[in-house]
Amino acid sequence: MKTSGVIAALVCGLGLTGGATAQAADPISESAAVYMTYQSDSTKVADKPFKSAGDIDSALDTMGAYNADQLTRGWMAYSALIASQDKEFASTVRDIEGYYGREAVMKSFAAGNSYARSLKGGDDAVGAAIAVTDGDLPKIYSNGALIKEQAYSLQGHGWAKSRIRNGGSRAESVDVLQRAGKPADNLILTALTQSAPLSAETKTGVIIAAASAEDLTGAVRLPSFMTQGFSGGKKAVKADKQMVANQIASLAAMRVIGAGEVDDVRLQKVMLEPSVRGCIKKENLNLQQCVAAVGTQFELPFCISEHTMTYVADCLSDVYK
Repeated sequence: MKTSGVIAALVCGLGLTGGATAQAADPISESAAVYMTYQSDSTKVADKPFKSAGDIDSALDTMGAYNADQLTRGWMAYSALIASQDKEFASTVRDIEGYYGREAVMKSFAAGNSYARSLKGGDDAVGAAIAVTDGDLPKIYSNGALIKEQAYSLQGHGWAKSRIRNGGSRAESVDVLQRAGKPADNLILTALTQSAPLSAETKTGVIIAAASAEDLTGAVRLPSFMTQGFSGGKKAVKADKQMVANQIASLAAMRVIGAGEVDDVRLQKVMLEPSVRGCIKKENLNLQQCVAAVGTQFELPFCISEHTMTYVADCLSDVYK
């Protein structure tokens, strides 16, 4: 599915339409900002040629810092953010809230079961969100391929053929980075959570942070249907991934009526979908093992390409048909 428009152009719609009020916290948008930062970082790393061992270390520090918990929460929140924009679904959620009361319906949504998805518009909302991921992942795969191609080309450079004698300590450093996690880019976070429209200067900063002025196609994007209505095809989840769809719908419903009012423990449980988290966690560990095992500098980009991009994208693409 084709997506268009940069983050800055959608600030008002994302911050207020179909979601929390200007006064309420929006933890779902905050988590989504981390996944969007991951998307942006993968492009920045892929676009910067490796000219020294320091450049490779910098790329490893950037992409290797994302851990399974935050990427799972981020992607689930990103999907919920999109699903919450479905007008029919959002209207149904508000009607249910009006009839039963906020506390009762919020408790049901926070259970993360099939209730929210069973509401009118629920399946379409999730299908649209999954379709956006289907449109996003080719860029992640492409970035991984670019980094892997650099690994091949580096074999002709003397510095890149030098031996690595501290693989174990590097792997330990990656572990430390993963435990700490990678924060969201401040501009992306502001664009998603700012209650008031951003100034022209800040909007320009968001665009520059996401892509060069000459090539906005590399920007972190959200689909235009979030402000103009969805017109693309939808994707269905696999039979054994129904829990993923249920939890996305639950998160989206909570965002519609104010996820900031849900206690953090319950909210985090719905965001941390086990199958996606387990798959990405495996790649976190595989990255550490790969970094510990490589013998030369030019081999490290293979680790970055496969275990922070390609296989992470596989974890997400395995959710849908």
